[in-house]
Amino acid sequence: MAQNETRNEAEVRSRKVDDLRSLGIDPYPSQSFARSHTAQAIKDLFSQPENELQDGVADPNEAPLKVCGRITFKRDSGSIGFIGLTDTSGTIQLKIEKKLVTGESGGLSFNQIKKLLDTGDFISAEGIGCRTNRGELSVQVQRLDVLSKATIPFPDSYYGVNDPEICRRHRELGLVSSPESFATFKLRSRIIKSMRTYLWNAEFDEIETPVLQAIYGGAAARPFITHHNALDIDLYLRIATELFLKRAVCGGFERVFEIGRVFRNEGIDSTHNPEFTSVEAYQAYADYFDLMTLVEDLICVVTKDVLGDVSEVDYLDDKISLERKYDYSDIYPSFTGKHWKVQTMVEAVREKTGLDFDTLELGEAIKEAEKLGLKPSKLHTQTLGYLLYAVFDQKVESTLMEPTFIIDFPVEVSPLAKRHRSKPGFVERFELFIHGTEYSNGFSELNDPVDQRKRFEEQLAQKNAGDEEAHPMDEDFIQALSLGMPTCGGMGIGVDRVIMLLTNTQSIRDVIMFPTMRSTLKDS
Repeated sequence: MAQNETRNEAEVRSRKVDDLRSLGIDPYPSQSFARSHTAQAIKDLFSQPENELQDGVADPNEAPLKVCGRITFKRDSGSIGFIGLTDTSGTIQLKIEKKLVTGESGGLSFNQIKKLLDTGDFISAEGIGCRTNRGELSVQVQRLDVLSKATIPFPDSYYGVNDPEICRRHRELGLVSSPESFATFKLRSRIIKSMRTYLWNAEFDEIETPVLQAIYGGAAARPFITHHNALDIDLYLRIATELFLKRAVCGGFERVFEIGRVFRNEGIDSTHNPEFTSVEAYQAYADYFDLMTLVEDLICVVTKDVLGDVSEVDYLDDKISLERKYDYSDIYPSFTGKHWKVQTMVEAVREKTGLDFDTLELGEAIKEAEKLGLKPSKLHTQTLGYLLYAVFDQKVESTLMEPTFIIDFPVEVSPLAKRHRSKPGFVERFELFIHGTEYSNGFSELNDPVDQRKRFEEQLAQKNAGDEEAHPMDEDFIQALSLGMPTCGGMGIGVDRVIMLLTNTQSIRDVIMFPTMRSTLKDS
C-alpha cells in the first residue's frame, strides 16, 4: 500500500474512533470479557455427530457461544454481513444479520458494525452456532462489541507483508500477516517448555545466574559492556551461564540447568544473533559421554513432543535423520547403546582433508594446511592444537550433515575442559554438528583449581597477543573449585538453532521474536 494511501486510511480509522465515542461507545473499554469458546473449540464442538448442523440451519439447542478475537476479513451483503474472527487457535466466521443485531440491548448495531469496524479491530461476540446456506460453520451473532479499534491499516489478507526485514523489525506485522510465522513462534514456546520439562523429569534443578557480571566467562566470545551508575563500575552482559552453574555444583547441587538469554558481541548471519537463548546443564559424577547421551535424549524427546514420532526432519532442502544407529561400546565401553555418529577431531580432519595430526609435526602441518588454501593467523600457528582446530573449523565443520559428535579437542582451545584421560594434549570435549552447524558443546568439566589457573593464564597470554575472545582470569571461579567440585559433565545447546531445525527455518532471525536489527535512526 502506498504511503499516501496508508496515511489516508489511518485518518479514516481515527475518525471512526471519534465517531464511536460520539455515540457513547468506548473504542477501548476496560472491562474483561469471559470467552466461552475459542475458534477451534467451536469447530470441535460441531464436528461431533450429536451436534452436526445442516446447511442453512442454526443450533436447535441454542447453546450460547461467547467468542473474542481480531477481525481478519469483513464482507457485507445487503442485510447480512460476515466477519472472520481470529484468535490464537484459528479463525471462525461470524454471521451478522440486520434483523438480529440491532444494538437495542447493548453492543453495536448492524449499521455501526458495517460502518465503524475494520480488519484489525478486536471484538467480542455472543450468539449460537449455525451453518450458512453454503455450509460454512459460523456463529450467528446476537450481540457484538468493540474491544480495541485499530488505527493503522491491517496487512492484506492475501499478500500479507512480503518484506522479511519489516517482519523482523515489526514482528507484530509478521505474526498477523503470516500464519506460518505465528505457528513457528507457537512451536518455539512448546519446544522450550519440552526442554524444561525433560530436564525437570531428569531431576535437574533449575537455577538462575546473573546476567550482569563483573567478569564474563564460560565461552570464547567478545562481551557487551555496560556501566552501573550507583557502583560506578563497568559490567558485562553474560556470554554464558557456565561458571555460575558450576559454582552451584561446588556448593552441593548435583544436577542444575538454566534456560536463558546470553549475549555475544559478534556479527549477525543466518545462525548468529548477538543475543540468543541457550540451555546449559551440569551433572555431578558424570563425564562427557554421559552428557552426549543427555544431549541426544533431550533433542529426540523434544522432537517427538512437538513433531510426533518421526525419524527424520525436513531442513532446508535436505532430510535430517535423527535415528541413533551407531554402537561405539567396543571403542568406548561406558558409551553403551545406540548413538549418533561420533568422531574424534583428528579422525574427522583426516577423513575430510587427508591430514593426520597424529603424525604431523607443526612445521609440516602448516605447509599442508596452506596447500588446502588455509591462511591461519600467527595466533593459531603457535601450536599443533591450534592448527588442528583451525583446519577443522575451516574445512570440516560445514561438511557434517548428519548429527555428528566431534570429540577430543586440543587443550589450547578448551580452557574449561578436563584433560583427556589417555591422550596428552587433548581434553574430553564434544561438539554436536547437524547440517554443518554447531548445536551443542560440552565436556568433562575441569575441577582441578591449579590446572584451571594455569589455563586461565594461558588464555591471558593469548588475549595479550591479540585474541579478543580469549577467556579472562576469574579468581572467584578458581576459589569455588578450590572448595571442591566433584567429577562433573556439562553441556550447552543453542535453543534457537534447535528451533530452526524443527521448524525448517533458514535464518535465526525468523525464530527469535525480536532479533537485533540495524538501527532505523542510523539508517536514516
